[in-house]
Order: sequence, then C-alpha cells, then structure tokens
Amino acid sequence: MTDVEAGRVYRGNLTRLIDKVRNERGFDLGQYRQAYVERRVASRLRSLDLHSYRQYVDYLDGHPDEYGELLNILTINVTDFYRDSPVYDIFRRRIVPDMLDEKLRRRNRMIRAWSAGCATGQEPYSMTMSFLDGMAGHTESFLLSVTGTDLDPKALAIAQAATYDIDKLSHIPKTHQVKYIEMDGSVFHIKPEVTKHVRFRQMNLFEDRPVSMYDVIFCRNVFIYFTREQQERILDTFWSALSRGGYLVLGRSEKLAPSVAARLELVDGRERIYRKPIRP
Repeated sequence: MTDVEAGRVYRGNLTRLIDKVRNERGFDLGQYRQAYVERRVASRLRSLDLHSYRQYVDYLDGHPDEYGELLNILTINVTDFYRDSPVYDIFRRRIVPDMLDEKLRRRNRMIRAWSAGCATGQEPYSMTMSFLDGMAGHTESFLLSVTGTDLDPKALAIAQAATYDIDKLSHIPKTHQVKYIEMDGSVFHIKPEVTKHVRFRQMNLFEDRPVSMYDVIFCRNVFIYFTREQQERILDTFWSALSRGGYLVLGRSEKLAPSVAARLELVDGRERIYRKPIRP
C-alpha cells in the first residue's frame, strides 16, 4: 500500500516532507492548506514515477535541483501587480509616511528602493506607484529611485518595456489605474511619471554587489529556491545594502533563521516585514 492510499501513514510522511522543505529551504508549506499541498505534491510524484512521500524525501536527498521543481508547482511561480495586496497597504499607509517623516527630519531628499528578483517588472512598478501615492503632496520634495534586478535578461526586457496584457490590469487598484496607466487596445502601458523613477539591471545575487544605502528592499518568494547557507549570504548582502532604519520585505511563506531575525526589528510578522535598527 502506498502512502497515498494509507491515510495515517501518508499524513505522517507528508509532515516529514514539510519539515524537510522548511529546514532545507526555509519555505513553510504549513502556510498552505494541506489538501492543496497533497494535490500538488502528488502531481510531482506521478511525473517522477514515485509512489510514496518516503521515496520522494529520499529523492530530494539525491537530487537537490528537485527543490526548485517542487517549489515551482507549489507557488505556481507567478508575479503580479500588487501581489498580496495587504503588503502594499501596509507599505503605502504606514511605511512610506514614516519614511518621509524621517527623511524630512534629516533633510535627506533621496529615496532608494530595490526589488530583488523582479522578474517582468510588476513588483518594482507596484512599489513605485505605492510610493507616489504615499508621497502625495511631497512628490517634489524627494528624489525617488527604484531599482529592479533579475538574472533573466528576457524578463528584464519585458520589464523595461513597461507594457502588459490587459488581463493584468485587474490587479492594479482603480485609483492607480486612473493615475498611472495608459490603455492601448489589448495592452496597457505604465505612464512615464512612474517609469522615470524605475531602472532595471541584470544581477546575480551571489556575485554582483548592489548599490548601498537602500531605504527598502523587496525580495519576495525568492529565498525559497535557495539553501539556508545561500539565504544567509543574500541576507548579509541585504544587511549591508540597507540604510539604518531601512525596511526588508519578504514573501509571506518565507521565514528567517533565528540568527538572522535577531539582527532585524519585526514590523509585521504576518506579512514578513522587517526593519534594520536605526542604532547599532
């Protein structure tokens, strides 16, 4: 009898798989419904001609690249405008105003933001529109620069074009559609008043050095593809790149190792928002 057929044994081995993925990749499958995880993993087992979770756990040991395949089918590997809208609500209503107050107090006009692993650009444009919305009345007082980086040059070319199919429009809040979007038949364009603040560059997070002194870094649903050791390397990069008081925004299912979390202040546990302490 396979694990899929033997309910209790099946669930026990599923727990073992969930623990393994959390320990090896820092990705918490417990954030998903169990039935969803079962369905998605079962499809992967069929494609590999495996018959139990026990076999799959062993397979992961011998084929570490399989983690990427597993995480792809679980996360469906998509990017959208304003993905997980509560993150952007907190960002626009809480983080941006606090950041502007601090900037005005320090007489610092420059605001730098980084979208690490930006794919086809929806995230950095969402960040920029949120910044502009939160900066209403103060736009001329600040110089906003948002950088999107990714390893894939084809994805970056799409991002640079700032043109998307109409089916992506529904993810953008109505107020932002009116202010920042230009319709063009079956596609829409991000207006220049947004794109002028955004630039893109190809970047390998393990090899290339970013610009320092970022006020906020978004790196969402990227860590899940890396080992704990690799994650800590990237976090060291982010730590160095963040200004004092700067914000780090991760994906909702991603958890920091305790040693890393201890270096950051927790802003919002559910949405995985952290802040670098202002004082050492």
